[in-house]
Amino acid sequence: MSAYAALKAEALGETGSVTTPSDVDDDILQYAKGSEDECSDDDYNESSLDTKVGSTVKESTSSMPVLSKQSIFQSDFLPSETNLQFGEDSVSVRLERGDFVMVQGMFKLKVLHGVVRINNCYELNSEGDFVYTFFTTNSHALPIIANASTETQTKDDLARIKLINYHTGFNDMQHNFVLSQPVSEGKDADNIFQRFTFQIVIEISNNCGLFLDDAWVSYFTTTAALSTANLIVIGNKNSGKSTFCKSLSEYLRFERKQSVVVMDLDPGQSDNSSPYCMSLSIQMPTGSCSNSGYLFDKYEDYYGFTSPMDAPTRYLEITRKLYSIYLLRYKHKGMRLIINTPGWIKGFGKTLLQKVTSIVSPSDLVVLTNNLTIGAEENQNILQSMDYVTAELLPGVFRLPLSSPSHLRTDNKLMYFHHKGSGNFDFSHYLLSTPPERISYIIGTCGRGIYGVSILNYKVDANFDFDNIPILLSSSIWGVYSTESACDDTLMSDNKYKLYPNLVKSKNLESVLGNVGQFLGLLIIHSINTKDSYLNVYAPPSVSGKLRQALKSNSKIVLVRGEGSIPPTELMYPGFLQNRSAAPLRRMRANLSEPHVPYLNTKGRTKVGGIWKVRRNILRKSHRK
Repeated sequence: MSAYAALKAEALGETGSVTTPSDVDDDILQYAKGSEDECSDDDYNESSLDTKVGSTVKESTSSMPVLSKQSIFQSDFLPSETNLQFGEDSVSVRLERGDFVMVQGMFKLKVLHGVVRINNCYELNSEGDFVYTFFTTNSHALPIIANASTETQTKDDLARIKLINYHTGFNDMQHNFVLSQPVSEGKDADNIFQRFTFQIVIEISNNCGLFLDDAWVSYFTTTAALSTANLIVIGNKNSGKSTFCKSLSEYLRFERKQSVVVMDLDPGQSDNSSPYCMSLSIQMPTGSCSNSGYLFDKYEDYYGFTSPMDAPTRYLEITRKLYSIYLLRYKHKGMRLIINTPGWIKGFGKTLLQKVTSIVSPSDLVVLTNNLTIGAEENQNILQSMDYVTAELLPGVFRLPLSSPSHLRTDNKLMYFHHKGSGNFDFSHYLLSTPPERISYIIGTCGRGIYGVSILNYKVDANFDFDNIPILLSSSIWGVYSTESACDDTLMSDNKYKLYPNLVKSKNLESVLGNVGQFLGLLIIHSINTKDSYLNVYAPPSVSGKLRQALKSNSKIVLVRGEGSIPPTELMYPGFLQNRSAAPLRRMRANLSEPHVPYLNTKGRTKVGGIWKVRRNILRKSHRK
């Protein structure tokens, strides 16, 4: 069987017909009311809206969000020698009327002829010589490229595109990494996409394509296109907030040729921010159609946790800081601000959202919900006391994510620490297979190196024993800051042992960093050498360069830690696992000792009553006797 025949057989399947969007099972799109919230306040009810004077709420004209037509698991495309041609590093695809392809992996797109529609959201045409970059992994819905020539009423109803290899380093990934690989291996050894960084999904797969709801697209083309005001998106977890922000940004960039600023305030599951960070990304109307924030310029600050619950005051301080940067640098340029929020909209989560809306002053508020009626109690509760001018109720895309939140966070960490710059990654080795960098630290106030370390939400008093520092430092992720502040009087020095770095109390951190503190990035502390006063660390090249430059300019370096767990995959470096029964005589002759395992602290946070969050152990009123 030829390669084309095999692809054709896969496309037809056992039934002998191509699966269209309406043929696939829609059972994957399910939503259990209230099941995905951070907390559940059964007794938290209000009967009326208490909104800002002059604000209005609009119902979506769409019906209830039944999204079966949007569940796409394969291309609607029948491959042949006519419509699929392979080059050395590219594939040319001819799309006839009604055809679309779902593409998996990293690739660049060039429209050779006609018009194509991306994700039912925006159109790209063959005018000019533009090449668009798609950076997608299996953790996200895959892009769908459809022939839109007939929709634009052109005489020629054909569209031709070229998919080009986009080498980022993911193809060198070892199988032991848990990060989702961008291209799955073909079933046959003769997989014709084997030499490409992408593949067209011909047969039904576990990955879902990204096909936007018509109500979203209608909102983009009307209200969102006409407004220039700040927009904030709120809704339950897994309601599609990140997808909405990303899609709206791409619509404004590619359809309206506008520059957009995206403020991502969700430190737990972000496509734009580094691990444990909140960000402000600047997205220009250029060729990056991406799920990854690595292709955008951005300003970040280290929050340190994955939930606003852990440090709400710090969360709001960073929100103010990011918004101030937007006002100072981008608002006067006419760049619109789109704000993504966490999926915690009840109880204290709602209180935080109210504070956020008072800070960013959004004119437009979008609520992604499963009930599009204004009078619904859940919508009234959400909108009460929010600061906005106009609110829009739109259907949420309530589907379970392809990966668990913890898996997504682990992937984000792996991508961060294997990032080599310019969207390139090195997954050919584990971090622990290479020697760490050494950074000196200061004991007292004299010398050059790390000025001090600070642990968020960790109480430090006068009786603190510096002998605990190695446990707090090792095998954890830290935020790196540089500052010019004079803050010697805020330090706690190791006057007893004269071995350990200075400690900065978390309550003094704001005065230490001040307004001039600059976030440089993240690093992993592997271990501490108290004899020679240095830390063994791993950091991406960009962070190492900034750190060296700051030390040369005599800036003070402060390391800050919140949760800070490192990817489990990096802990399980295969080089440590050796067959102890193999060649014992050879080891004896070589007089080899047991392999040395670098110090790794795997002890987690202390649980309270066997649970992480105390609040979850409190009975609701309805459960009390």
